[in-house]
Amino acid sequence: MKEVMEAQNIQLGVEAADWKESMIKSGNLLVNSGYITKDYIDLTIKCVEENGPYIVITPGLALSHSRPDVSVKKTGLSLITLKEPVCFNCDNDPVDIVLTLAATDDTSHLEKLQSMAEFISDEDNLDFIRTASSAEEVAKAINEFEPEE
Repeated sequence: MKEVMEAQNIQLGVEAADWKESMIKSGNLLVNSGYITKDYIDLTIKCVEENGPYIVITPGLALSHSRPDVSVKKTGLSLITLKEPVCFNCDNDPVDIVLTLAATDDTSHLEKLQSMAEFISDEDNLDFIRTASSAEEVAKAINEFEPEE
């Protein structure tokens, strides 16, 4: 089984007032599990402030990230679902799933990101995340997912 995402880095039904708070709450899961420092969250927010909401990669889903940085202790992903969707002021609004990707270098995250991209490219899997009742079942589905050839 691939280790794409740990259950401790998933939280469902999170309350966030706006897009910034959603990114902070998603990032804090990685802070709490020792993957990043809070400085990395600041970098992810700065990316959106400087470059716009390009991180909203598909309707309803944002992939918060920044360049590899000293604030990243180990490569990983976190995921939150929002109780109430937030707007990033883009065509794919509103957003109710926020992923945070942290990478220690330019390549170590590619396998995790590829696995996650394949998982979320299936609308049924996004619906599953949105209706899941536990972080453990989401982690299991993501980690055991095998794309069809």
